[in-house]
Amino acid sequence: MTRDDGPPTAGSRNAAPYTLLAEGYDTVMEHVDYEAWADYVYALLMEHHGAVRSILELGCGTGSLALALQAYGPFAYRGTDGSEAMVKVAQRKARAAKIPVTFTPADFRDLPPLPPVDAVLLLYDGLNYVLEPSEIATLFEQVYRALKPGGLFVFDQSTPLNSLNHPDGFDDAGRTEAFEYLRTSRYDPATHLHTTLFRLGVDGQTFSETHVQRAYELAEIEYLVAHSPLVRVAAYDGFSLDPADASAERIHWVLQKGQAGASAEK
Repeated sequence: MTRDDGPPTAGSRNAAPYTLLAEGYDTVMEHVDYEAWADYVYALLMEHHGAVRSILELGCGTGSLALALQAYGPFAYRGTDGSEAMVKVAQRKARAAKIPVTFTPADFRDLPPLPPVDAVLLLYDGLNYVLEPSEIATLFEQVYRALKPGGLFVFDQSTPLNSLNHPDGFDDAGRTEAFEYLRTSRYDPATHLHTTLFRLGVDGQTFSETHVQRAYELAEIEYLVAHSPLVRVAAYDGFSLDPADASAERIHWVLQKGQAGASAEK
């Protein structure tokens, strides 16, 4: 499969996002340094809580961050993802590494009742897959219920600048053990929708997965946080401890249930 094979969906069958992609996802995303991301997340948890023992990760994917974070634990750690295929890969990785993490399928926009935890995580653009602000408001309410008093919600958002400033990363092609792939992305500044098409060659057949994210401005999430039951603790620029502003491409948020264990921003 090459870049000259035609339109991303020409002659292909459609598949739901993160179904066929799951088996080769780790190879497609091998450029992501999950250990460094785990270092940063752990630093945020220690800075603003200090006694995290239990973690619920939403949108956990194939479990790479969860397994990396357990090096700082062990934590009572549960990872959930809306894709059963991704969860199966995560479960397989945890068994192979003999790392105690529970992975279960669950859409983070409709979480089942779970025991309250010290921290909830939603990272690597997970929030951007929520396309309506009203659904983010509902998510904040669900996270509030999932946290113990004083517990933290750490999540990130990709802003429009992250798409506008990096068009060189929109297209990619390669091969994994499970499939060949061609990835093409387009960003619409009018709608703030970033659409990625994966064309996957599997056993002589071609399938297409369409992934859609919405890039949110800092002010949009600020408004939703201010009207949520969670308390704003911090919004950091990228992987730093510098306050985020309108020039940020990626923002890491720390919210809290109640005031215990952290000081809210003024």
